[in-house]
Amino acid sequence: MNRRNFNNGALGLALGAFAARQVNAQDTSAKVPAQSPSKVRTFVLVHGAWYGGWCWKKVAEKLRAAGHRVSTPTCPGVGEAKHLLSKDITLTTHITSIVNHIQYEGLSDVILVGSGFSGLIISGVADRIPQALRTLVYLDALVVPNGVSAFDAQPAEITRKRLEQVAREGNGIAIPPPPLSTYDIVTEEDKAWVGALLTPHPVGPYQEKFYLKNPIGNGVPRIYVDCVAHSFAPLAKLKKDIRAQPGWIWRELDARHDPMVTEPNLLNEFLQSI
Repeated sequence: MNRRNFNNGALGLALGAFAARQVNAQDTSAKVPAQSPSKVRTFVLVHGAWYGGWCWKKVAEKLRAAGHRVSTPTCPGVGEAKHLLSKDITLTTHITSIVNHIQYEGLSDVILVGSGFSGLIISGVADRIPQALRTLVYLDALVVPNGVSAFDAQPAEITRKRLEQVAREGNGIAIPPPPLSTYDIVTEEDKAWVGALLTPHPVGPYQEKFYLKNPIGNGVPRIYVDCVAHSFAPLAKLKKDIRAQPGWIWRELDARHDPMVTEPNLLNEFLQSI
């Protein structure tokens, strides 16, 4: 696969052979702390909707092989925690589950990565425990302003169809996984792996309005990673808005929407460069 070279601009973030492009030059104060290439890092990788911690398996193995500490928690109601699915699960439930994971595991200086829907989750975690975090990485992830739900942020037609699915197929409490063909997964092996493990996602986290007590990131450096190999329509306007906002470190990755599945080597290289 051809990989793009990205210009770091004034940020001076050392990426070695893997370089990324800094697009937002409005706020040069938002910098990732310098880190020795040999230093062991702590990663907490948070899955998106319909996935579980299992989706990070390939990347987690590579990071651990390089000596880093990695955890891949699963939020209540999905993946191996699907038995906990209920109408009472909300966005706050998922945020709390990751906060508790970090605190009970005694983790600090965490590089917290959120994919897709879990952009909301990692924002909520930073709002509560910024002192435990080193960097936030929004991997083709959802970002919304206060008072807006994930459903509010989506095109109205997508929200309407998903709510119909919840009523028709999800017992009123869960959103069935989209067809596997919409995931832009290339190999048959990956299709079989993902297709066997996707689970309905609790509808509550999509319905609850998102609120932060502090500015997004709460002082923690935040990187937005735009996966550009395939345009993910529901995030197009959101990405345009983020690029216009100060305080974001913008990167582009020549990968699909779920690179932990489709481009694990590339994602591993990027995460180790932070």
